[in-house]
Amino acid sequence: MTAEDHLVLLSGIGGPAAAGALPQIAAVTRAVSVVHVRAWTPGDAVRAAWDEHGFTGEFVEVDDLDGVRDAALALAGRRPVHGVVTYSELLLRPQAEITEVLHLPGNPVAAVACAQSKALQRAAFVAAGLPSPRHEVITRATELDAAAARVGFPAVLKPSLGAGSVGVRTVRSSPELHAAWDRIAEQPTAFLQHDPSAVLEARLPVDDGHEPDLAGYCSVEGLVHDGTVTTLGISDRLRLQHDCVEEGLVLPSSMGSDLAARVVACAERAIRAVGLRHGATHVEIATGDGDPRPIEVNARVGGPVCSMVAAATGRSLVADIAALALGRRVPPLPPPHATAWFRFVPVPEGDWRIAAQTPAAELLTRFPQLVYLRPRFEVGGHVTLARTQHLASFLVAAPDRATAAATAAEVERALGIDLQPVAALR
Repeated sequence: MTAEDHLVLLSGIGGPAAAGALPQIAAVTRAVSVVHVRAWTPGDAVRAAWDEHGFTGEFVEVDDLDGVRDAALALAGRRPVHGVVTYSELLLRPQAEITEVLHLPGNPVAAVACAQSKALQRAAFVAAGLPSPRHEVITRATELDAAAARVGFPAVLKPSLGAGSVGVRTVRSSPELHAAWDRIAEQPTAFLQHDPSAVLEARLPVDDGHEPDLAGYCSVEGLVHDGTVTTLGISDRLRLQHDCVEEGLVLPSSMGSDLAARVVACAERAIRAVGLRHGATHVEIATGDGDPRPIEVNARVGGPVCSMVAAATGRSLVADIAALALGRRVPPLPPPHATAWFRFVPVPEGDWRIAAQTPAAELLTRFPQLVYLRPRFEVGGHVTLARTQHLASFLVAAPDRATAAATAAEVERALGIDLQPVAALR
C-alpha cells in the first residue's frame, strides 16, 4: 500500500460530517473518490471540501442507497479501488456489499446486518453464551401482550433497526407498552431500509454507575483489523434522567482497572459474536450491578467519539478509520492528556417552542474549553420528542475530570434555552 491508495468515501448523513472528515483523510491518501447520497442532504459542502484539498479521484452523487453500490463498483471499473470507508451508520450496509464484491478489507454483509438489528444481536449473544436479558422479538401489535407475559415488567421496548436510542422506552404496564409501540411506528427515521420489528427485553441495571453522576453502562470503542480487536478506550456514560434518552459521555473512564478489564473482555466477545472482522466498533456494556453484559454492538464509532478522541489525545480517529479501510494497521492511541466531556441536552416531554437561547458563537468565545456547540433548533423552532431527542450537544475539553464537569455545567446553564409550551403561545 502507498500514499496513493485509492479510497472511496461513502457520505450522506450521520457520523463525522464528510466535509470535516476529508481534510483528515488527506493525511492518509490523496487519492479519494466520494459517493454522496443526496436523499438526505445536498452534496455541495462535501464537494467544496473535496475540491479544496485537490484529491485525485471522482465525485459522484446518487439518489439513494441502491445507487451507492453501483456507483462504487463503476468507479472500481475505471480505476482500482483499495478501500471503502464510511462514518455513517446508514451507509454501513452498502459499504459491506462493496468491499465483499471487490474483496477489500471490510466486514461481512451478514455481520453488518446483525450489528444493525437488535433482534439478530440478541440471538447472537445468546448463541455465544453471553449474558443476556429475557427478550422477545415483536413484529405486530397483536404480539405485545404475549411478549410482555414472557419478559415481565419493567421492560424496554426498542426498534430493531435504529441508532442513538431513538424510540427506546421503558415500559411498566400493558398500556405503556402499546403506546410505546405506536410511537415507534410513528417515529420518523433517517434509515432508508425498513424493519418494522421491535425487541422487548427485561431492563438491564443501567441506573447507577461507579460515580454519582454516571449511569450504570459504558461505551467501548475499538478497531478490528482482520479479526484482531484493539480497544481504543472506555467512555463513561452520564446518568440517565429522561428514561432511555442518552445524556452524554466522558473520556477517559474513571472505572477501576478490574471492572475495566472485564468490560473490555465482554466487548470483545460481543464483537466476535456479531461477526465483525474489520472496521471500527462501538459497544455498549451494562455495568450497574458489577457484572458486565452487552447492550449492543455497532459497526462504527459512537457519534461524538472522533471529536472526543481528538480532544483527549490529539489523535485523528477519522484518519485512523480511513487507514484501516485501506488495510493498514493502526497503532494504539496515546495516553489522554485531557478529559473530553460530551453532553447531550435532552428534550423534555411536551410540545414546545424555543423562546430564547444564547448564540453559539457567543458561548464559544466565552468558554475557551468549549470545543464545539451544536444547537438543534433556532429561536422560534418547534420542539417535540417526535422530531429529535436533544435540544443541543456540546463538547468540553479540560485538563482534568473535575474541571471538565464544572465547565460543562456552566456551559449548559449559559445556553439560556427558554422553552415555552406551544399551547400557552396560541
